[in-house]
Parts: sequence; C-alpha cells; structure tokens
Amino acid sequence: MNLEPVSRALAAHHAYGAAAAQLAREADRRIVKRLTTGLLTGVFVILFGVLLMAFLPGKGFQTLGLVAAILGLMFTLASVTSALRRMGDAAAGPLPPALDHTAPDTARLLHEQTFDSATTSIADHTTELLNVEAKGGKPRQGD
Repeated sequence: MNLEPVSRALAAHHAYGAAAAQLAREADRRIVKRLTTGLLTGVFVILFGVLLMAFLPGKGFQTLGLVAAILGLMFTLASVTSALRRMGDAAAGPLPPALDHTAPDTARLLHEQTFDSATTSIADHTTELLNVEAKGGKPRQGD
C-alpha cells in the first residue's frame, strides 16, 4: 500500500502549525530556564543562610542567616509558582483552527485494498481434514 500521497497530504494539512509549535517550544524553553535559574538562586541563598547560622557565632549572624534562609525559600517558591502560572497560561492558549473542508480529502487516497473482501473461516480447512483419515484417505465413519 503506497502511503506516500497520504503522508504528503497530511504534511500539507498540518504545515500551518509548524511555526506556532516552534514558538511554543521556545516559550517553554524560556520558562524552564527561568525556573531553573530561580531554583538554583533560591537554593544558594538558603545554603548561604544555613552556613551563616551554623558557622558564625553571635545572635546577629544567627538572625541574618535565618532571614537569608527564609528569603531563599520564598524566592524558590515564587519562581516555581511563576513558572507554573506561565505554563498554565500557555496551555490555555487558543485552540487550533478547525479542519479546512475545502482541503483535499485524504480518504480518496486510500483506494487500495490489501485483503479479500470474502473472508473464509480459519477452521474450514481443518474441519475438512477431520473427515479424511490420515493414511488411507477414506472418510471417517460416524463420530
């Protein structure tokens, strides 16, 4: 079965969405890059605050470390929620246009048949063999 004309017609039909798909992929990459940058920055600020609390003596450094850790946590959460919101906005974008009814119909390209329309039972040949003995070729008597 030759599917080349069908694949050409299908590619021509979906060609309009290629530019939009590329723009969507680029937007997703930007969102993921911002998310990764925000997460790494937040984790480094949290680590800075924890190290400040752990290794420097005094109440001032303890407080400063706690504030840094809390700010890092808030920054991390803000970057995640911002990325999720942007992904949700992108997902709720416009729907693809309806199919063009003036476009050529691909069903007419599938005119070849690869099977017989008159099907036979798989068991037809084996049930005929039940009536013939294997050695003598004589029909069996009453079963």
